[in-house]
Amino acid sequence: MSEQRPAGGEQRDDSVAQAHGELALARIALAEDDLAHAAGHVAGAIAWAPGLPEVHELLAALAARAGDEGALELFAVEQPAFIGTVVARAHLQGRHDPMGGLRMLAQATRFDPAQPWADVSWVRAVPVRRLDPEELARLLVTVMAGLGDPAERAVAVANEVYLDLARRATAAHRDSALLHGAAAGLARRFTALSPGALAEAVRWGAHGHRLRPDKLTSVWYAYALKADGRLDQALQVMRQAWLAEPGEVDLCADMASWLADAGRLDEAIDLLDTAMRRAPDYDCAVHTAARLRFQRDQDVAHLVGLVDYTREHPVTSHEHADLDGACRGRSWLSMVGGPAESVIRLLHQIDRGDRAMTGTASVSALEVPSALAVVRRELPGLCLTIEGEPPADMVGPQRPDGTVLWVYDGLLARPAVPPPPDRAREVLDRIVSPVWANPVDAYDRALPLGQLGPGDLLSLLVHPPAGTDPRFPDGVWERAAQVYACLGLLHCEQLRAGAAPGDTGRARALLTGIAFGVEDWTTEAALFALVVAAWLDPAGRAEVRGVVGGRFLEAVQQSRHRVVTIRESLAELVLITPDMVPEVSSLAREVLTRHRERDAPEAAAPPAPPRRRRWFGRH
Repeated sequence: MSEQRPAGGEQRDDSVAQAHGELALARIALAEDDLAHAAGHVAGAIAWAPGLPEVHELLAALAARAGDEGALELFAVEQPAFIGTVVARAHLQGRHDPMGGLRMLAQATRFDPAQPWADVSWVRAVPVRRLDPEELARLLVTVMAGLGDPAERAVAVANEVYLDLARRATAAHRDSALLHGAAAGLARRFTALSPGALAEAVRWGAHGHRLRPDKLTSVWYAYALKADGRLDQALQVMRQAWLAEPGEVDLCADMASWLADAGRLDEAIDLLDTAMRRAPDYDCAVHTAARLRFQRDQDVAHLVGLVDYTREHPVTSHEHADLDGACRGRSWLSMVGGPAESVIRLLHQIDRGDRAMTGTASVSALEVPSALAVVRRELPGLCLTIEGEPPADMVGPQRPDGTVLWVYDGLLARPAVPPPPDRAREVLDRIVSPVWANPVDAYDRALPLGQLGPGDLLSLLVHPPAGTDPRFPDGVWERAAQVYACLGLLHCEQLRAGAAPGDTGRARALLTGIAFGVEDWTTEAALFALVVAAWLDPAGRAEVRGVVGGRFLEAVQQSRHRVVTIRESLAELVLITPDMVPEVSSLAREVLTRHRERDAPEAAAPPAPPRRRRWFGRH
């Protein structure tokens, strides 16, 4: 279904004006007896302003001119269906086939619930007693699927006509369990509009459950009780339904999610354990259990195990969001780790509109080249002084076979690879984002980068595109670009040429070289790509464990005599690496705990500037 309507930010007046324009053209066509063009413009007007009275007046005039059958032919639904045509036909069909018209309106509502497609007089007056209650129940199910749970107030206002329909239908069909259950499911979505709707949902749910306590009525009733704050009563209803139908393990997954939301994690997991003893491969229970176990103990093995399960048991019933939910808001699991350098904290303090300045600043020690490159690009008038001597273990590769992306001349680093071609930048720009749903999602999004050669991807690492999205702090976009360049190496067709399907051995070797090259943001990006490779391929996990753990231990050792700004980020990467050595994981947790404790008093304050900062002389 397609639509022709203004973007969300445009005003309703614009929509009404557009509708009136369509109506004016429809009237001209109708006066010339050009019914087909008149119908097209009426459909356009309905798409812009479905509740405008003039729209329905002209639709009625067109129907009178064309006759019932002729009018329906004028609004024949083709694929892809235009939403204005669908709604116009629904109104015409509703005159003689109310249920058919309502079904079409419900599909329009599911497609775009923000518009009052069904809020017209004939729907308000439809003779519900003459309609099949089970058909009405299915109609309400279609509608509620698109509303949100609960619906936003604007959506609830646009669709209150369906709540009115549910009230009249339940009063007319007191003996329909299915209708009362569906009405309960619909009503609880209208709490933003009508506080009493929740009480109606509970009442309808209870009545439907009394009439026929099966799975459907139990679920609708239980959800209404939970929405009303009666969790234990809702759980009792669900448990009774599960006892009656032990094979319905999805009931356990719902109950476990409720218990987890209430902070009762142990109960939730015990319930899922019981369910999976009966059905060990039931996908809803497996996904929910993995999320809740990770929520309880923060062990990434649960999420990696879920990825393994999903690979071996492709989703066939419906999409699951448990992996996304477990990763959401967590560094590296759903977003690039933030920069920790003092020069980036300095940059944060300068408004983007005030950066065409001259001035001087001083930092007490050398920081990684990618961070300094961002600052020099953003503050071209800054004379930055770096104190101290260049640490030998920072300005050269960590290992002799490390990939050299930066070359130092004293304290000044310059790229060791040329800038990438425009085509490579364009491919990266289309996919880069500092956030992703989960590590596997980030890998999938990087697929188009596989068409680039290794040289182009290495160039993108050292010459990442500048961030332009003001929602993200300085440096974050560049770090995300480096992450995707490294993920692109896993897809690189040249590196995969001649290898077995799924074999990323050559890419992993190159990423390992980057990880043990010059200390930089590229170190983190390469290690993250290796971690993602290990999530996807159990055969490479031992190798990746050694690389990630070894690089972290080197950073810890170096931090004993100098600042290693990427150390905490490497600790976070250790904790999401499959099968990591327990002692290394423990050290990573200790590093992060000490870091948080040290920075806790400063959490609410602006970042501290570098030592001896002198700022700023304006042009």
